[in-house]
Amino acid sequence: MENNNSIISENEIPVIIPKRLMVISGHPDDEIISCGGTMLKYQALGSEIFVVVATSGLGGYAKIEYKNEIANQRKQELELVRTTLKCNIIELGYSNLDVNREKISEITNLIRDIKPQVILIPHYSDFHRVHRNLSLIAKEAIYHCSTGKAYGGSGRNWTPLGVYYYESPSCKFQYVEGSVFIVVDIEKYWSKKKEIFNTIYLSQKEVLERVLEWANDTATFSTSAAIARVVFKFEEDESVIRGFLGLAEYFHTVVIKVKDQFYIPHASILFNLVSS
Repeated sequence: MENNNSIISENEIPVIIPKRLMVISGHPDDEIISCGGTMLKYQALGSEIFVVVATSGLGGYAKIEYKNEIANQRKQELELVRTTLKCNIIELGYSNLDVNREKISEITNLIRDIKPQVILIPHYSDFHRVHRNLSLIAKEAIYHCSTGKAYGGSGRNWTPLGVYYYESPSCKFQYVEGSVFIVVDIEKYWSKKKEIFNTIYLSQKEVLERVLEWANDTATFSTSAAIARVVFKFEEDESVIRGFLGLAEYFHTVVIKVKDQFYIPHASILFNLVSS
């Protein structure tokens, strides 16, 4: 039989583990805030993790006299992330994140060299300018990796198997146009993610409580928190399923699977799809 890397599964969809996973972040701490649980999960499953940090995050100080102190602390924090997560951290050291050929070229060739199967990047509609511009740079870099020879790419094409946008406090997906979202279950890794953020990124203590509250809301899901529940029951009527999925598209939200139940959370209402 020809070996075409295909998998035949009768009952469950198999989990595909990328050999190399790359997270491209605008600042130190973005990788933990937005992707920490995913990084921990896939590292435990065997993936090698690469974190590309575009800037030093020197906007994270309350007073100008704290700037040098924060700069040193940020470098120490990144080193702690490297040793704690046992991941590869690549610092690009950009002082600004204007979109230009030099930055696109550098990230293009970085991806060609590392050859990640999965890449996680900020969303292009993020309210934060650094995140938004980095998304544009990364998207063009991935395009050149996959399709062209620009920036010294002759014979070095690389096409990742998946490129995904990640959520952030400045880009909450419930407000993003579109309906195709992927939820990674990080329940087993949430406590570790929170511990890392609490103990490593001390320079961000002024925003820590707000960020952790948002991260907790996105990482945990409780059916008991709903004030009202709307139940969709189906036997073999596909129109019920289509209507249920249509709600997720209408609300620009996700469908969450817990065991054999499907849920759509929206404000204080929980929509539930069950088999009658």
